[in-house]
Amino acid sequence: MFAYCYFCNTVKCAAVANAIAMKYGFKAITPKIIQRKWMKGTPTEAVHDYLPGYVFVYTQEAQVNPRELCRMDGVLRCLGERELNYVLTGIDLDFANMLLGCDGTIGILKAYQEGDRVRLAKNALGGFEGEIIKLDRRRGRAQIQYSFDGISYKVWVGYELIEESAQ
Repeated sequence: MFAYCYFCNTVKCAAVANAIAMKYGFKAITPKIIQRKWMKGTPTEAVHDYLPGYVFVYTQEAQVNPRELCRMDGVLRCLGERELNYVLTGIDLDFANMLLGCDGTIGILKAYQEGDRVRLAKNALGGFEGEIIKLDRRRGRAQIQYSFDGISYKVWVGYELIEESAQ
């Protein structure tokens, strides 16, 4: 599986993903995240855009010309390196594969207690590496940090504690 990422006009992101899927038959994902919020003392979960403006495209074979997609209305640039025909590699590919594994929506993550620290379960992010940097036990959410496209991101996600042996 080959993965590509396109940065788009945020307002046109979903339309770009739909157009790619319809015209080329490729799987196209605009990432979403499920976040826990408290409203009047009751926990609720809401789905939000995650990484607004990014569209991840997956193909079985290397695209002949990924630059063609860059010329679509709403696409601003291709991520990746020109020499590699814009195919994602390394940690960026790991991130793209993690999104594919959860069908584009990052849900409530599994974590476990290790001494006085809480850590993400081994496959909480589909094998992609992320680190818990803050914990809000009262609200059942954790701030995780990871890197994509050479940029460090932090995001609040819901978490569920599991037994260490279950990870």
